[in-house]
Amino acid sequence: MTASEQWWSERGRFIVLFGLSAIWLLPVVLLTATSLKTQGQLYEPMRVLPQPVAWENYWTVMVEAFPFARYMLNSLVVSVLSVAGDVLSSAFIAYGFAQLRFPGRRALFLIMLSTMMFPFAVRMIPLFLIFKQLGWINTYYPLIIPSYLGTHAFFIFLLHQFFRGLPKALIESARIDGANELQIWWKVVLPLSKPALAVVAILAFEQSWGDFLSPLLYINDTSKYTLPLGLYSLITGDDVASQWHLVMAGTVTMILPVIIIFALAQRFFVRGITLSGMKG
Repeated sequence: MTASEQWWSERGRFIVLFGLSAIWLLPVVLLTATSLKTQGQLYEPMRVLPQPVAWENYWTVMVEAFPFARYMLNSLVVSVLSVAGDVLSSAFIAYGFAQLRFPGRRALFLIMLSTMMFPFAVRMIPLFLIFKQLGWINTYYPLIIPSYLGTHAFFIFLLHQFFRGLPKALIESARIDGANELQIWWKVVLPLSKPALAVVAILAFEQSWGDFLSPLLYINDTSKYTLPLGLYSLITGDDVASQWHLVMAGTVTMILPVIIIFALAQRFFVRGITLSGMKG
């Protein structure tokens, strides 16, 4: 390839990536622009950018419209506990599939993977009936406890791929030294798997933080609302149209923690995805 062809190849990749980035950012730009509009500007379809900018929308959402701080704290508690459960349970199950040998291992692994084909909507009614019998309705238990039972097959599969690529000599050495499987998992495997665990933690946080359907299904008390459910309360009143600028302002505020966490952990995320994809 000549220098000219290489130059055009690099510029072509840059143009394609820039275009894809612009397409991805367009909804975010429109979301942010709408969050800064006044109520009157919502009915002007040709106006994309707010003029004047209504910064007070964020104050209204966070202080006046509804108990924003309370709902954010509820979401934070649920998300942190769910992330801890997803990371621990997925890593524990993935280690068993990746490093232990027992009858029916492959069949069980395939059955576990097949659960990814069943969306939450299919399991929604049976789960609700089970949690109702347990007396967990209007509590956070249905939002947290399943995370400790290895319910996310994708997280297990991701860690399974990573664990299979760990040095077998290191694990065998720990066994020769007298360590049991639990000690090997906790003291050897987990410290070596920080990039993959970071990926699972980020994905689990994003999923739990933005979950709307599960809290809507299980939570009745308004004081226990998570942030997505609290934002939904802004558009269920009589004056629906006038609330959209506040809903957008609340949505921008809600997605900021996810963006910040991803920006801080991007190095681990990219490395974990790359390593998990290469092992197998």
